[in-house]
Amino acid sequence: MEASRDPILQDLIHHEKTVVAKVEEARAEAERIVAQARGEARETIERARAEAERLTREIAEGTRDDAAAARDEILADARAAADGLAARATARRDAAVERVVERVLP
Repeated sequence: MEASRDPILQDLIHHEKTVVAKVEEARAEAERIVAQARGEARETIERARAEAERLTREIAEGTRDDAAAARDEILADARAAADGLAARATARRDAAVERVVERVLP
């Protein structure tokens, strides 16, 4: 009976070794897949971070340009208003001088 068990036992041992080898291969493959996924995730995060920084710079530059344009427009409007006030003041002064001259010099 022992002789008949030897081949069966040998088959079981061989089968167990095969299964263990396949499990080890699967484990190694799973570790490789996880490592690859982590690497890809790091790359994706770096690309996203770089894109976010680029967009932030673009938005900041655009905002700065918009603010400068608004400032220039406000200054131009203020200068125009000041020029208008100066012109009206000059006209009133001239009118006042003319009235004084008319009254003083008949």
